[in-house]
Amino acid sequence: MESKNIDILLCHKCNNAIPHGNQYFSINKTLEFRSYNEEEKEEEIEVIEANDVINLCKTCGSYFNIEVLDTILKYLPIPGQENRN
Repeated sequence: MESKNIDILLCHKCNNAIPHGNQYFSINKTLEFRSYNEEEKEEEIEVIEANDVINLCKTCGSYFNIEVLDTILKYLPIPGQENRN
């Protein structure tokens, strides 16, 4: 039997493995293309590129809340706005 090379997903907080078949939290950076389908009368979003930024096991991720994300985004540098507080 052949052994497949499968990447092990690790929690970025506790460094524990997140096995297949388990729930986890993920924050991703995606490049998307947004359009409107006139025929179907609905918005369509095509994902061009997606990268994991943070993966958290269910235990660590349950402590992560929107206020923490808001704080992180507040201090995220944006080109041309380096002096933003």
